[in-house]
Amino acid sequence: MSADPSGTRAIRATDDDRTAVITALDSALASGQLDQFEHYERVRVATSARNVDDLRPLFADLQGVRVRLHGDRGPTREEPTSSSPTAAPTRHPWGCLAVFLVAAMLIAGVFLAISASDDPDPGAQDVTIGDRAGRAEQGAEHGAEEGADQGESRVLDNPAPLSAAGLERIFTTAGQASGSELATSLVVHPEHAVLAWTDPEHPSRTLRQLYRGGWSGWADSPSTREESFRLADLDAALIAPVIAGAPESLGIGGEAGAFLNVTADDAGRPSYTVHVSNEVHQSGFLEVDHAGEAVRVVPPR
Repeated sequence: MSADPSGTRAIRATDDDRTAVITALDSALASGQLDQFEHYERVRVATSARNVDDLRPLFADLQGVRVRLHGDRGPTREEPTSSSPTAAPTRHPWGCLAVFLVAAMLIAGVFLAISASDDPDPGAQDVTIGDRAGRAEQGAEHGAEEGADQGESRVLDNPAPLSAAGLERIFTTAGQASGSELATSLVVHPEHAVLAWTDPEHPSRTLRQLYRGGWSGWADSPSTREESFRLADLDAALIAPVIAGAPESLGIGGEAGAFLNVTADDAGRPSYTVHVSNEVHQSGFLEVDHAGEAVRVVPPR
């Protein structure tokens, strides 16, 4: 088990922790605290973080964000203060007697259970043995049938989120993952995606879920009353070529990275914004509507 240099045990990060941090980083990007390149780099680190302490520096310098991670509740016991001497534990003779009586009762219960099982019903024993044998035989037959059906081992395909196949998978599974037909935003990065939707039972709350080859983890935050779009209206075949050509369209060269942000337009239809940045902090974005028509193009300044 890993530990930090001070000897404190490191706490493993969960998908809930990563989702909460990514949500805070998205808010910081929207408020202008982070530029697109900084946001992209921090999200990349958050996605692969193994321990909770790896996540804390990612939002420590941000204003107006509240992120609660595992281990944030503080110590579970009170430590004695330096001004008061440590008191020696008080011994209670009645406590020892109570422990003795409980142990005696447990031993008596064990003897009674053994005595009750010494003379079982032969018929019941036969039924039990026969039942176990039948179940084992059925399990063996089921396993054989499964092996015949499956044949050779298969390698599961897991396409990159921003590829056409990856976007199609995200778009078609988002509704089932959230239990909602609507979403307020869907942000797709090269290695993960974050879906947000308004809680139908509590409209003042926004729910979020993380995608990394599959949907897992969740977080919630106060709702910003954003408009929603229908997940069924998302079109992977339309937006995938736009993402692939975005660096060239914006004139951003080098090792360019991109991410997609889907929100709702005034009519409640998906609006796609592709953000691109490279290693020398050139960044820009382009926006297309539900039909793939350009709405806005902002190249690097």
